[in-house]
Amino acid sequence: MPITTCVFDAYGTLFDVAAAARECAAEPGREKFAAKWVQVATDWRLKQLQYTWLRGLADAHTDFWEVTQNGLDFALEAAALDGDAELRQRLLALYWELSAYSEVRHA
Repeated sequence: MPITTCVFDAYGTLFDVAAAARECAAEPGREKFAAKWVQVATDWRLKQLQYTWLRGLADAHTDFWEVTQNGLDFALEAAALDGDAELRQRLLALYWELSAYSEVRHA
């Protein structure tokens, strides 16, 4: 039987899901966020996955982008950064173009 389809996990495998937060934290004027970016990145990814699983179990599916935004909202609130609408928009914009892990380019 010929191979007709190849499926792989891109987020967290090829694309660095922490890249958006890390890149945002490195921007000038983001000192407050820079102190919390690791926490935000970790919580964001965890909630993104948990919300996906929960919605799957509840048969209440939604699209990936909505789950991504919901996860970010949780992470920003947990870090006491939920009042910064501009920060939220910047992080979401960066998420659209996540950097790949360095070793991916060689593969």
